[in-house]
Amino acid sequence: MTTDTQSLIEQKPHLKDPLEFYDKWQGFLKEAGLLLPSSVSENSSMDIQAYQPENVGAVFQLFASTFELPFEELEPLAKALKSGQINYLSLPLGELPNLSLPINDDELAMILFLFARPYFFALHEKCRLDDHEWKDGRCPLCSARPALASIIEGPKRLLHCSYCGTTGSYRYLGCPNCGNRESAKLSSIMSDDEPGYRISLCDECRTYVKSVDNSILKEMTADQADLASLPLDIVAQGKNYSRKAPNPIGLTKIE
Repeated sequence: MTTDTQSLIEQKPHLKDPLEFYDKWQGFLKEAGLLLPSSVSENSSMDIQAYQPENVGAVFQLFASTFELPFEELEPLAKALKSGQINYLSLPLGELPNLSLPINDDELAMILFLFARPYFFALHEKCRLDDHEWKDGRCPLCSARPALASIIEGPKRLLHCSYCGTTGSYRYLGCPNCGNRESAKLSSIMSDDEPGYRISLCDECRTYVKSVDNSILKEMTADQADLASLPLDIVAQGKNYSRKAPNPIGLTKIE
């Protein structure tokens, strides 16, 4: 049985704000999921809109209300979503639309990630690729970089996607972000404060991926495990390493 968010907050009160934010997003996911088209995977190229055009306005209003965002200032984004100008599958590649908005690129990437996740989750339900290898360290369904890794008996490493939730295998040694296998440029950090977790660092590309023992994922979802280990992101980023994929609340930079 997985831990609910409130129980996790009781265990880790210092993470109350990000966990409560994630709880808000889960409420949005539940309501927005009802407006997703049932035929999300019928187009073989998957180059389709997440929501029916007539529903996009209502979903974006729901999104803005959930996260207390100024809808009027973000109206160009709502119009772009409604008209199909934004290709959701370009988001995991780090490609953002060119829009005139009163927010920076990091904020836009976060908003689009949170807004689009219901679509990616529905895509995952229709096109399950959980048993597939992550070639070149990318999700086989949406091409995102891994948000988290888990270690199972073997030892074997699985990578987890924060966009669509796909999980798949990757070689045990090496950086999934750049493919580096040179051991002199690979290292890891463990913390007594975060048992069951470690940070895998790559000096070739200056990125990291957090790894979690599979036993923890019997008690938490991958999303919860990523958020529960936020202090490790702070440690890695304090050493000038970066994460390539957003965490479950859309952040790549943790302050």
